[in-house]
Amino acid sequence: MTYIKQGYGFNVGQDFARAAQDTPIEIDPKAYSAPCDVIGYIAGNPDGTLGFLRSERVRVRVQKSGLLTR
Repeated sequence: MTYIKQGYGFNVGQDFARAAQDTPIEIDPKAYSAPCDVIGYIAGNPDGTLGFLRSERVRVRVQKSGLLTR
């Protein structure tokens, strides 16, 4: 399984957030991104303070160096 490392930043469109904990990400292999980035989906947080993360499933862009595989 692949995770965004705790404390690492990611983008949701023009918005930016940091992972509060290691966050599971489902990588989208068909999505185009810059060579050092990946596009994927994380679970949203409907109770969170960030409106752009309140959806059930959120599309994010994160640098490959911010990923962790377990």
